[in-house]
Amino acid sequence: MKSSLVRSLAIFAAGAGTAALASGFYPKEPITVNDFQERANLLIAQVEALGAYVAVAENGRVGLYTNPALCVPPRPPVPVLPANTVDPRTLELATRALKEINLGRLMDESAPVYEVGKCRPYAGLTLKQ
Repeated sequence: MKSSLVRSLAIFAAGAGTAALASGFYPKEPITVNDFQERANLLIAQVEALGAYVAVAENGRVGLYTNPALCVPPRPPVPVLPANTVDPRTLELATRALKEINLGRLMDESAPVYEVGKCRPYAGLTLKQ
């Protein structure tokens, strides 16, 4: 009888612990398709905006141009895009940078984001004087 009670308590505690742990893995509230799409559109726009500052993203570190408007020449012109879309080039740079920041944190990098020097012109481009 005594072992049965201890066993029952252990099973209950394991079940309660599993339920508590599982509740942290799933969203607390359900989401509708429209809410998801609105949040995704906002997030994509914010992430893409960060991509304009990324100079290099590798080895768990990200180098930034703090003022990309001063880059000579500026990034290639943005193509005409459909509504609710962003430039895929800067979105790719931003997502790569976010992945590298996460990798840097996993590797215990003390400064995963740093500032690079002045902007450099594209390779092969000469400026007329």
